[in-house]
Formats: sequence, C-alpha cells, structure tokens
Amino acid sequence: MQFRDLNVSSLRLLILTVLLLSLPGCRSSSNQRGEAVLGEAVKIGHEQTKVSNQWAREFGQTFSEQNRAQFPSNREWLNSRAQDILPLMAKSIRLCKEAVEKYEEASRLISNEHRQRGLATIAASFRKSIEIEQLFKVEAQLTSDQTIKDAKVLNEKFAYYDGLIREKQKEMDAQFEEGKRLMVMQ
Repeated sequence: MQFRDLNVSSLRLLILTVLLLSLPGCRSSSNQRGEAVLGEAVKIGHEQTKVSNQWAREFGQTFSEQNRAQFPSNREWLNSRAQDILPLMAKSIRLCKEAVEKYEEASRLISNEHRQRGLATIAASFRKSIEIEQLFKVEAQLTSDQTIKDAKVLNEKFAYYDGLIREKQKEMDAQFEEGKRLMVMQ
C-alpha cells in the first residue's frame, strides 16, 4: 500500500475549501449558520489532515516492506512504534468524526438542495475515510498478534488489508467527487 494515498485528504480539503468559498449562497439566517458550521467542518478537516499525515508518515516508515521482512525478530520494536502511532490514529479518527458531524449539520441548515446533497455526500466520504483509518489501525496492531509467527503470514495479512483499503479509497474518492459535483450545481 502506498501511504501517499492519505495525502489525498490534504488535496481534497483544499479543493473543498476553494469550492465552498467560490459558491454564492443565500443570505437567510439558516444559510448563514450553515455556512458558519461548514467553515468549522473545513477547519476540523484541516486539523485532521495534519494529524493523519503525521501518523501516515510514521506508519509508512515503521511498517515498510524491509521492516516487515525482518519480522518476528523485530516484533518488539514494531510494537513499540505502533504504540506511538495508535494515539495519533485515534485523534485523527476523532477529528474526522467531528468533521462529519459538522458537514451533516451544515447540510441540514443550507437551503439549496444540491448543496445539501453535496455536503451529505462529502460527509459520507469522510465516514469512508474513518473506515480506512480503522483498517490502518488494524494493520498497526498485527505485529502484537502472537498467532502471527513469521513475515510471510504478516505480509499476507497486510496485503489483505491493503486491498480493503484500496477499495474503500476508491469509494471515498467517488463520493467526494460526487459531492463536489453536486456542490457546484445550481
């Protein structure tokens, strides 16, 4: 699995921010509140992206093919590194959940039907991101599984989870693109 995929979140948030700032909105109080909540969602999303990129960098270095090839002789080292990564993953997941709540709240407050559906779809893409991060979390915990005795089995499990991650990444990207498309419809 290429860990560069997580940096897609940064690009996704940048595109979303530019898109949202360029859209004309109605000025009703509900729409104004919706726009304010949307701004909060984007801010939380930016913070989540920073944390996600931080743990992804550490994860990629720790669970590289070379390090996994040395398993189980480096099990203790991998486990200690995973213990440093897991709190960052938990924080990233928590922030992503907060962003989802804000996107959903904003979608209920905005009166434009296309923007409502767009925001709800973008929220769904963030939920998919949570699923992806949870799969990475499972991977980070594989080396602590005492039933895994050699590098071959470890790599097979990584390959399995990497396949699931790629599938969910495609789904997330499709949802985000659909949400973006809906947001620009009038």
